[in-house]
Amino acid sequence: MRTHEPATPVELIPPAPQTLWGKPAVANFVLGGLGAGFYVAAVAFDRAVPIASWLGPALVLAGFACVAGEAGRPLRGPRVLARLQTSWMSREAWIGGMFAVLAAGDLLIPVPGLRAVAALAALALALAQGLILRRARGVAAWDTPALPVVFLASSLVSGAALLLLVEAGAGHGLSGALLGATLTLLALGALVWLVFVTWSSQEPFVGSTRALREGSLAVTIVGAGYVLPFVFIVLGLARPALADDMAPLAALAMLAGQVVAKAVLILTAGQLRPITLPHLTLGRSHLTGMTAERSHAAEERSHAASLSGHPRLDPASRTPIQRRPS
Repeated sequence: MRTHEPATPVELIPPAPQTLWGKPAVANFVLGGLGAGFYVAAVAFDRAVPIASWLGPALVLAGFACVAGEAGRPLRGPRVLARLQTSWMSREAWIGGMFAVLAAGDLLIPVPGLRAVAALAALALALAQGLILRRARGVAAWDTPALPVVFLASSLVSGAALLLLVEAGAGHGLSGALLGATLTLLALGALVWLVFVTWSSQEPFVGSTRALREGSLAVTIVGAGYVLPFVFIVLGLARPALADDMAPLAALAMLAGQVVAKAVLILTAGQLRPITLPHLTLGRSHLTGMTAERSHAAEERSHAASLSGHPRLDPASRTPIQRRPS
């Protein structure tokens, strides 16, 4: 009785790097997340809000300018705004514009509640950036439900880092509440990142995200981006006299880690899924049967050739078989 043996799917097209998003897109995601996160952190701790009200939107708009230049025809940018119902790029642009207007409005004409709405718009912007990549179904590393949360956590971590730098640069004392909240953000950010890079066991995801889990880049993202700043801030809390020195070092490490994480996520892990045919495979039994049928057909052709007077051909070498003298 013939048994059906499992067969390996046929891979027609191997994974290949995506070419739609490049370094300008990385700059957009880094600057947009940084500006949004900085504003949220400033509002949450009520520190450096006037600076965040103009620097946050400026960073977001700078990111938009980078990605508009990548498109090659930045004057066609208004077309993106017209696809609000179907495109997360359009939604990102609208949300980013709303955030800039609300933050600037609160700076120029403070209105009760306006700052909170601007902060919500900033959070929505960070999520929208993650949803842009989330909708790229052809890229296994991006087609993950956790990705918008990764972008939100990255925005908050980088925003807290920029707030630490601004406060330290202004000579303001860093409170234990701010440093403690930064520790919490680092722990949550690291947890979100580890959940993301181990999200799926399917080969396209595992293969494309390997650089995020193994090697020097993974060490840089986790070690420099989360572990090292965590240690610096703990030292600052344990010895308050060192807080003003440890906080800027932690902030720089946090920013570097987030930049590297987004760059590797887009430029290295952005691999298109392979094209495979899982249902059109040939198992061993099928191949054995086909080989036997071809051999039998070759023998029949050789026998017919001998009857017709033509020399017989060896089925394997396709050369004439010499007849032995009788």
